[in-house]
Amino acid sequence: MLTRRLLAIGAGLALLLVGTPVLAANPNGGAECPPGQTTCHAWGGGPGTPGNPGGGGNTGGGNSGGGGNRKCYDQGQEIPCYDDVLGWWNPSDGCRYKLAEPQGSDVPAGKTRYWRSCAGGGMGSFEPVLRDSPPAGFEAPPSPGDVARRLLTTIEMKRPVISTAPSATGAGLVGLPVWLWIDPGQAYWGPIVAEAEEQGVYVRLETKAHKIVWDLGDGSDPVVCTNPGERYTPAKASQRPPCGRSSGYQKSSRNQPGGRFTVTATTYWDVQWWSGTMTDTFEDQERTNSVSVQIDELQVVTG
Repeated sequence: MLTRRLLAIGAGLALLLVGTPVLAANPNGGAECPPGQTTCHAWGGGPGTPGNPGGGGNTGGGNSGGGGNRKCYDQGQEIPCYDDVLGWWNPSDGCRYKLAEPQGSDVPAGKTRYWRSCAGGGMGSFEPVLRDSPPAGFEAPPSPGDVARRLLTTIEMKRPVISTAPSATGAGLVGLPVWLWIDPGQAYWGPIVAEAEEQGVYVRLETKAHKIVWDLGDGSDPVVCTNPGERYTPAKASQRPPCGRSSGYQKSSRNQPGGRFTVTATTYWDVQWWSGTMTDTFEDQERTNSVSVQIDELQVVTG
């Protein structure tokens, strides 16, 4: 992906890099000021350590100027610490570095391939380099797991919208079948697919409800369904509910608060993510909602 983007900007990239002087290396880290320049800084006063340039906070992106309170300078002029295409600014050599994705099968053990873009000899350069450790000022991209975790927070898995037969607005009878179902829409049962990319780390995430647990509020064992249930109609009176309890309630709700049983439904969502050949899961996400129903005893009239 990165190679295609760089080919697309081609000549424009070379023009942008022309004329950017290379800073002399400083044995103590950071960069020496060019001749006549007295306001040379790196990371706002000192170089960051490899893989964790000082300051912390936001990892930066685009033209945001880097993360948190960090600042980057080239010849006294503040520049973005991170560029979407070229990566992180290295004040030690005046180049930018971006982690190569994918690394490639030819990368030796213990080495990491970066794309390096520099300006020197009047022409901009862009080339792959192998390094034992991250260059100074380089902040490693986030882990795929961190990207997936942030992506998950943007997904709306809604609480189940509950329906029952007998309905919440009517009354049922002891011993009659109870039908249970929820809105089967994507936001309530899935699947929901989302994608994100941060600093070249691409993640695809999918979440889907795999079961719903019903507590009928009468102290009996919960009803566990692997489907959202099916809407009841009078034509289905002789059928068994796909999700529910065929034997119904075994006692009335007259002794319950308000004379009603509280029916609680909890959906459990699987969450799986992929990044390249890597895949993993998060623990189930739960969404809960409740309604109440009235259950009466069947009155037998004797003569």
